[in-house]
Amino acid sequence: MDCACGHHHAPTADPSGTPLALANPPIALHGRLICADMAQLMIALELLPDHVAASRAEPGCLRFDIAQSDDPMVWTLSEVFADAAAFAAHQARTAASPWGQRSQALSRDFHRHEAQPRIRPATQADAASLSALLPPGTPALPALIAHVEGVAVAHLSPSGVATIHPALQNRGIAEALQDHAAP
Repeated sequence: MDCACGHHHAPTADPSGTPLALANPPIALHGRLICADMAQLMIALELLPDHVAASRAEPGCLRFDIAQSDDPMVWTLSEVFADAAAFAAHQARTAASPWGQRSQALSRDFHRHEAQPRIRPATQADAASLSALLPPGTPALPALIAHVEGVAVAHLSPSGVATIHPALQNRGIAEALQDHAAP
C-alpha cells in the first residue's frame, strides 16, 4: 500500500502455517506512535529514517516496519525480534540514540507479545522476505518455510538444504522443517 510517508510498502505475507513452539520465542511489537503537534511530527520525520536503519541492522531484528497512517500524525509499527534478549538490546540501543533522547514526548500505544513461528509452503508473496534470507542465486520457490508473522526466517529447498536466519539458528527450526517435509 502507499502511505502518507510516500513509500510503497509490501503486502502482508500469508500468516498461516503449522505452529512451531520454541523454548525461546521471537518477540513481536505492534502499535502506534502518535504525534501531538507539528513539532513532534518534525522530530519523527527527521529522526525515524536513521532509527529504522539502525534497528534493521541489529542482528536480532527480523522486521522493523513503521509507516504513517492515513492520519499523518499517527505512525503504525510492526517489529519482530529473534527473542527477548534481542528486543532488550534494541531497547537499550534505542534509549541511547538521538531518536530515544528526542522522541520521549511522543505517545506510544504498543502491544508486545511472544510470536510463534509457523511452517508452510513458500508463496510468491514471500519473495522479498526470502531474498533477504537466502544467498544470492538461491531459488526461493518451491520450498517449505518457517515464518514469524509473515517474515521468512527459515527455508528448506526441495533438495533438503536448510537456510536459517542467523539469529534463530540452533533452535530446532531446521529439524522441524525437515520433519514437516518428510512423507
